[in-house]
Amino acid sequence: MRRAWSYVALIHPWAVLVVMLATALFGLLAAGGRPDPARYALLLAGMLGGQVAIGALNEYRDRELDARSKPWRPIPSGAVTPAAALRLVGLGLLVMAGAGILLGLTPLLVLLILTGAGLVYDLWFKATRWSWLPYLVALPLLPSWVWLTLGRPEPRLLLLYPLGAPMVLAVHLAQSLGDAESDRAAGAGSLVARLGRRASLALLGAAALLACLEIALFALWLSPRPAPALLAAAVCALLLAGALAAGHRAPWLLDRYLFQLTTLLTIALGAGWVLSAGL
Repeated sequence: MRRAWSYVALIHPWAVLVVMLATALFGLLAAGGRPDPARYALLLAGMLGGQVAIGALNEYRDRELDARSKPWRPIPSGAVTPAAALRLVGLGLLVMAGAGILLGLTPLLVLLILTGAGLVYDLWFKATRWSWLPYLVALPLLPSWVWLTLGRPEPRLLLLYPLGAPMVLAVHLAQSLGDAESDRAAGAGSLVARLGRRASLALLGAAALLACLEIALFALWLSPRPAPALLAAAVCALLLAGALAAGHRAPWLLDRYLFQLTTLLTIALGAGWVLSAGL
């Protein structure tokens, strides 16, 4: 059981789960609640394969740093060998490519961009000041890929780039927050390592609140039914503000749960915008 859990931990299970949840939810919205079962299964399989590859490669790349700061992680602890991690990367890419080929050329190309952004993050961007950039490329593109794959290309989804960019930054900061001190000690140049914990939290809060404000204003300005977006924006703003306030008294809460909260609220914000836009 310990070995099996180590393989689960290797792929960053929460990140995989939340991306799969977003893919499944947007798939249902894109298809009006009744997607074609075969294409829906391929959609989920392609995304799952890419996410498994990204998570396993991340652990492989961090194995030396983790040996110093997180020796309990799967590879430093000896539960998973580096070679096994690379085999899992390969397996994930095979699943991703196989499902993408069956979905068609254009969905495959967009899926390659989504997966490639994560792999580029692992290999080159993670320890730099540009660590947020692959997130900005991939996360707003996910709903567009879902709509395209299920046969309904929707150009209006590209508005998620300017509307969702601040929330994407908040997600990245939340994921990296727990590594701020160890990255700085190791000399990494990631955004949180450069900013430090306090400034990272301040930027995260400002970015998330800006995203909520943008979504709310867009809904009031352009949507005939702004209620879903307004509700999502209000819930997102209130919960994040409450979490950041509580984190001043119990910092461990932020390290343990802020990423989970931020990702779930990001999905809710995106879904609220989609419903208000009538897509």
